[in-house]
Amino acid sequence: MANEFTPLKCHIHKDYNVIFDEKGSTCGTVRSVQWLKDDAEPDPLKAKLEIRKIYNSADGEKNGKGYTFSTEDGPSELIYGLIDAGFGNTKEILTHIKDRKDFPDAVKAISFEPEEDESGEVFDMRDLLLSELDEEEA
Repeated sequence: MANEFTPLKCHIHKDYNVIFDEKGSTCGTVRSVQWLKDDAEPDPLKAKLEIRKIYNSADGEKNGKGYTFSTEDGPSELIYGLIDAGFGNTKEILTHIKDRKDFPDAVKAISFEPEEDESGEVFDMRDLLLSELDEEEA
């Protein structure tokens, strides 16, 4: 019995416009996709988040190697792991998340040990983070 290969096509349900690691005509992307046989119809409920290398040329995009997340928690766990491993600039990370609706409540719920500044005064990091938000709203 011959082993038949059925080519799949990629249907992009949502392009998050997260382009990273660009070099030459290649880049990494984050998209919600579904891989389909030619006769299949796209189904948003079957879409999965994936990170994939894309090759760009005059003929269009060509998919390279990628990773498809199997669970809804996978992307968040990846982010936490990368942050814990020291990736990302802390100021930039805070800048990217400060506009989230849950940011003020999350900052209030974090347990920080009080720290001393140069004058010996004790301050709470939460006050600094939340005062930044108050200044922006004013």
